[in-house]
Parts: sequence; C-alpha cells; structure tokens
Amino acid sequence: MSSLQIIQDHDKWRKGIGGAPAGLAGESDGNTYAGLDLNLITFASTSFNGSSFSATSFQDAAWTACRFSACNFSLCQMQRIRISECTFVGCTFSRSQFQGSNFNACVFTDCTWTDLNFGGSQWVGVSLPGCKGQKITGRDLVGERVDFTGSQFEDMQLTNARIN
Repeated sequence: MSSLQIIQDHDKWRKGIGGAPAGLAGESDGNTYAGLDLNLITFASTSFNGSSFSATSFQDAAWTACRFSACNFSLCQMQRIRISECTFVGCTFSRSQFQGSNFNACVFTDCTWTDLNFGGSQWVGVSLPGCKGQKITGRDLVGERVDFTGSQFEDMQLTNARIN
C-alpha cells in the first residue's frame, strides 16, 4: 500500500469515516496533504522528499529515524509530538504549534522557521546549522545540548527558557 493511501486511511479513521489507525515504516513519500487529522500517527525510518503538509494536525504523533528533504509544514498543529533521531534538510515550517513537543537527537540543516510556538517543549541533542527564521516563541522551553551554529533567528521570544 502506498504512503499516500496509508496516510489517507489514518485521516479517515481519525474523522470516524472508515479507514484504520496507521503508521509509515520504511516508506518514501513526496505527496501534498491538506486539512488532515494525523493525530497519533507514527512515522519510522521513512523518507519524505518534497512532501507538503498544510493545516494538518500531528498532535501526539511520533516520528523516529525519518529524513525530511525540502518539505513544507504550514499551519500545522504539532502539540505533544515526539520527534527522535530525525533529519530535516531545507525544510520550511511556518505558523505552526509545537507546545509540549519533544525533540531528541534531531538535526535541522538550512531550514526556515517562521511564527512557531515551542511553549513547554523539551529539546535534547538538537542541532540547527544554517537555519533562519523569525517570530519564534516558547514559554518554559528546556533544551540540553542545543547547537545554533550558523543560524540566524529574528524576534525570538523565549520566556523562562533554559537552554544548554
């Protein structure tokens, strides 16, 4: 079954119109998605190249050992998402919510972040080489071993944050 079908079936299950709970493991994807409910979905060892997610919810989802290249995430709800050992290259994240999220051993290379909220989140071993962005907020963000080398963020408002 294709990654597109698996993701669409999970959305149907979440909306109560059929489908089934699903996750991707070892797949590859390059599709465009909009308005999906992908809460609780799992992605493991999956490669996304040029995928686009707009107005999609990933609350309480788990992504492990995935690679995202030139992907776009816009207006996404990603509260309490758990992202571990994932790599993001040239991805764009805009106007999305990450409150209560956990990032562990993740690398974001040459990514653009705009209007993101990381309130109450935890980052461990996160690297952001060459990233740029603006309007990043986060109350009570906790980060250990976070590396912003070569990155430039404007209007970053981290209140009561503890990083490194």
